[in-house]
Amino acid sequence: MDSSLNYKTQFINYLEEIRSDLSPQSRKLYANQLNTILMNNNLNNFNPFKFIVRLTNKAKRNKSLDFILLDGSNQTKNQRLSAVKSILVANKESLDKQKYDNLLNLISVIGDRLRNEISNKAGLNLKNDDEEEALKITWDSLGKYAEDYKPSIISKHGLRNWLILNLMLNNYEEKDDVKYYVLLRVIEYSSLFLWSNKRLPPDDKKNYIYLHDKSLYIQHSKTTGGIRVINGTTTNQRKVAKYPIDSNLIEFIKLYIKKLKIKNKEPIFYNDNATDQIDTNYFSKVLKELLSPLSPNLNSTMLRKIYENRILPSNLNANQKSRLNKGLDHSMEIAETFYKKI
Repeated sequence: MDSSLNYKTQFINYLEEIRSDLSPQSRKLYANQLNTILMNNNLNNFNPFKFIVRLTNKAKRNKSLDFILLDGSNQTKNQRLSAVKSILVANKESLDKQKYDNLLNLISVIGDRLRNEISNKAGLNLKNDDEEEALKITWDSLGKYAEDYKPSIISKHGLRNWLILNLMLNNYEEKDDVKYYVLLRVIEYSSLFLWSNKRLPPDDKKNYIYLHDKSLYIQHSKTTGGIRVINGTTTNQRKVAKYPIDSNLIEFIKLYIKKLKIKNKEPIFYNDNATDQIDTNYFSKVLKELLSPLSPNLNSTMLRKIYENRILPSNLNANQKSRLNKGLDHSMEIAETFYKKI
């Protein structure tokens, strides 16, 4: 087969049709993996249906998914399974039911095994050198650093930077003297739009700062939109997740919107030239630069680790401990597996 063939762009466009819930970055990642699988299965043209038929037939014969997993890390193999599952589910009605069920079941079983292996490795929870250094920084000191950051009132991106820092580090809801922080992923912050109307934001899979409700109205994230498979059963994920915005931050956001003349349904965060909405890479770069005076190893993932490894009050009950993770959009189990360090 001609190794120069490349159908990444076609796969990106196809995934946009069948998985509009995915971010552009996720579609690009899946397209790369699908292109690799296609190349390794002796297909010489772009036809998603023929592609998935070939895979269901091979899965029925081989009783394994080596022709999908290929080489690479467990994370890469798991990405390939997820990418194939997207095409499989999209073509369910046109496929032989027995072959469809067989491949879906294999993806579920092998995917669970891969994720368990990933979790077990991560579950060792041993700090590396970068984490050792970064985890010396306390969560409270990060919040103070963000609060004291002096934005340039002349520079539009100076105000943007203050808002980024404080949304990440000082957005919390306080109840019974416990601060429940909201600390979402880069993709959820970078993709925020303004919604200033009283009625609910539209069902358009976008993420909003919802001024009337003082909330982050998230319709696109890892845990909203699209589908998921639990014990072989395909179910819809929740459509929207809402997180509170601190009242002090809301007041700053209103001033920020007025200063930058942001209109309803327009992006919240722009690049330094104030011409285009920032993407996740740009947001990550800005955040890392803003935190560099404290440590060169600080990023959004490290912030989660610092948060999860902070010292908690000894009198917290089980419900309070569980609620502490809701604003991070993950469970206590995920926190223990991926973020706790020893």
